[in-house]
Amino acid sequence: MQETKRTTNKTKYSRVILEDGFGFRKYGVDYKSAPSPTQVDDCTQWLLTYAKKTRKPEGKRLNSYYLKHVVERGVGHYISNGALIQAAIAQGFECSLIDGPNALFHIDLRLPEDDWKRVKPTGFSKFLFKHDHSQLARHSKIDPTWPRQAKRFIDFWRYLGCDGGYGGTDDELCEAWESWTGKMAPRPDLIKTRVVYNRECDFISYGDRYPVADEGGTYLYALVDIDEEYDLIRVRYVGQTVSPSKRLTEHIKRPGSIDRVKWIGQMLCTDTYPQMAIIRRGVALSEADILEKAAIYAFQSCETRWDDKLDGFPPLDDALLNIDK
Repeated sequence: MQETKRTTNKTKYSRVILEDGFGFRKYGVDYKSAPSPTQVDDCTQWLLTYAKKTRKPEGKRLNSYYLKHVVERGVGHYISNGALIQAAIAQGFECSLIDGPNALFHIDLRLPEDDWKRVKPTGFSKFLFKHDHSQLARHSKIDPTWPRQAKRFIDFWRYLGCDGGYGGTDDELCEAWESWTGKMAPRPDLIKTRVVYNRECDFISYGDRYPVADEGGTYLYALVDIDEEYDLIRVRYVGQTVSPSKRLTEHIKRPGSIDRVKWIGQMLCTDTYPQMAIIRRGVALSEADILEKAAIYAFQSCETRWDDKLDGFPPLDDALLNIDK
């Protein structure tokens, strides 16, 4: 029964006359008043590119007069209502009813400026959008550039510009992240990077002895190279260990990644060694992974330096030699 009705409607609408390209007329109109063929062609090409056939409930169908204005913005010149209607009918877009001279179409638009709306949120963003009681959730949901499929906390932190700590956005982000993960957010401002650069912490050289961490705790450390001539410190790697002396020896003898092999190998060629800076002592094992990640994020920002070869700054994720960032 439903299929028969659709066929009847298509036959009916294919026989209506369009007066001066304006809209529907059932009778009393000269066929010479048909819409401009050029406009119909422009509408046809536009519909084939940006429109999709669909079934829409009442109230969601698109008015031809609205559509013709959308097409005008796309093609850059005037389009008549009738040209749009004729092109849509010819391409098989179903017209549910007539509203005066206008038609209501079952059309789903796929406009380039709306591409962001079709990016499926995952992970944290998916969680956040479902909890739109917060200002952050409401704003991010309608933000065209929000990183909807990002996986790392730092991607959202950097996107919101939280490094400045303005307006409580950083706290709101962290609260939402902790609600999602059930764990503390690895916010970079948990780590005071100055303790390394100002030499306010312990530094261990190759062969030095350093106490093993107490049971249930660990150390947060950074591998650094130091230019004594200019008194400059550069952090190259961040990690955690219960035995700093042993871990430093392991880094030197078995660097691991290719990048660390190159870095430590270059130092050994000049008879120098990386040193270990103890960023934080007595870190609870339950918090160690989060604080390690926070430290990586914090030092990544500090260590992003101008590269003459690139004639610019390298990506933040290339600042340290960690394998998993």
